[in-house]
Amino acid sequence: MKRRSFLKSSLTLGGAAAASAGLGACSAEQSAGVATDSAPAAANGPLAGYTKLGKIQPRSSDQIESSYWGVQAGAYDEETLDKARAIGVKWTRVLAGWPNVEKEKGRYEWADLDTAIDALLRYGITPFVTMTRGNPLYTRVGTYDDPKLAAIYGDSPAPPTEPDAVAAWLEFVGATIERYKDRIRYWEIWNEPNHRNYWGAPPNAADYGNLVRVTSELIRELHPDAKIIAGSTAGISASFHDGYLGQCDPSVLDIISFHNYGNRPEDRVYRLARFREVLDKHNPDLEVWQGECGIASQSRTTGYRGTGPWGETIQAKWLLRQSFVDTYFCGATLSNYFKLFSDGELDPPKTERELSDLDKVFGAQERGGSRMHARGVNEKCILYAADRSPKPAYYAYQNLCAAMDARYQKEELVYAFDVQDAGSFHGIGKYEDAFPSVPLLASFRSAGGTLLAIWLPWIPQEAVSEFARVSLDVETAFSEPVLLDLLSGDVYALADFESDGRKTRFGNLPLADYPFVVVERSEIAL
Repeated sequence: MKRRSFLKSSLTLGGAAAASAGLGACSAEQSAGVATDSAPAAANGPLAGYTKLGKIQPRSSDQIESSYWGVQAGAYDEETLDKARAIGVKWTRVLAGWPNVEKEKGRYEWADLDTAIDALLRYGITPFVTMTRGNPLYTRVGTYDDPKLAAIYGDSPAPPTEPDAVAAWLEFVGATIERYKDRIRYWEIWNEPNHRNYWGAPPNAADYGNLVRVTSELIRELHPDAKIIAGSTAGISASFHDGYLGQCDPSVLDIISFHNYGNRPEDRVYRLARFREVLDKHNPDLEVWQGECGIASQSRTTGYRGTGPWGETIQAKWLLRQSFVDTYFCGATLSNYFKLFSDGELDPPKTERELSDLDKVFGAQERGGSRMHARGVNEKCILYAADRSPKPAYYAYQNLCAAMDARYQKEELVYAFDVQDAGSFHGIGKYEDAFPSVPLLASFRSAGGTLLAIWLPWIPQEAVSEFARVSLDVETAFSEPVLLDLLSGDVYALADFESDGRKTRFGNLPLADYPFVVVERSEIAL
């Protein structure tokens, strides 16, 4: 192999007892795309010894032609959408709730949808519209038998399954398509039909399949060039997808979506094999989207919070890992984060004690009737509710959008890691060969070269004092690779590498509980 002479110095990772990659540098300067480094400098902390070249230059949504990345905005005012555009996302999900549009029989109120769609298109972000929810004008309203679940979710109108309700639903769908088909191409049928609350009744794959059948036929009739999305399931449920796809014509559909939450994004990979079998059985040409995901930055939050640990850096690491799990392991062409912003304040604590058996053991008060849905603001958001200032996850997503767009296509490569130093991650190395002790690699290729993301699929931590060090042999060529820290946006020189035009060997790469990216220097702007 020929050693690249233009990057000659040997690098080592220091063992400084510092927090994981410095997020303090992610400030308004980065958001505005201002390069703060005038000359290369040595890094500190877990990356001590690497030569810092600068920061990656952010790209706004209107500077990117196409992308894998989306975020559900949560609000459509100028301030919020300015921040969405500054991330560089190209997609967002807009909910068209049937009862929100048709509040009186036969009368449709479009003002809110008009505002959202018009604003997003002005900002260079492509909406996909989810038509969803039962309407109490036509369907019964039910509740949970379990009083705790009823307290969390409240009443939910049932889905349209009876003929009169289905007819009214199709009138709503038809009116929506006709109003927006010149601006909207992507239409999703329902939200989480396998979830009791969002379906509005005990989930039934056959009933949802019948709804998909009649709805997709109408969409195709009114909008032949539409992209029709089905599924939108809570999690990856192969059996539910199999059930509803058996009740409709899968050839009419274009995209199957799923939502997935969890403390470790990689856990879903185990469910993919069966899911793929189902899609191949019904229509192997179906595209896959991840339409909703998120993790809370602290435990007191509305909606999904997972289990500890929590933290703002953890949220950022999770978002990055989720993105590569979606696009590489799941083969999704969209990874959509829920969500950017939600206004709200903490609810006052409950005065009465509602204790479960587990609470009694630990002596803890159960807040809000469920240990999985505490009272609070939506901490999944990547802007703070108080002033809409960015959390670390915002900057991490901005760095990802700047580094990788849809020019990069998934490319499976032959590779091998060798753990040279485990750092703070005890239990990884040569003789540890089981998930999650094995480093992961996601690889993509564009006309400009290869992009590699490497990380360790441990439960993400708020701080890591010492990164692991690995060598990597991979069957692809690099000319002038650099190392990108997606948390901070810092870009480093890579000296310890060899390439013969066919294979490349890297030494002393950092390995942490979030992805580092190796990419050609010519492919990113500093």
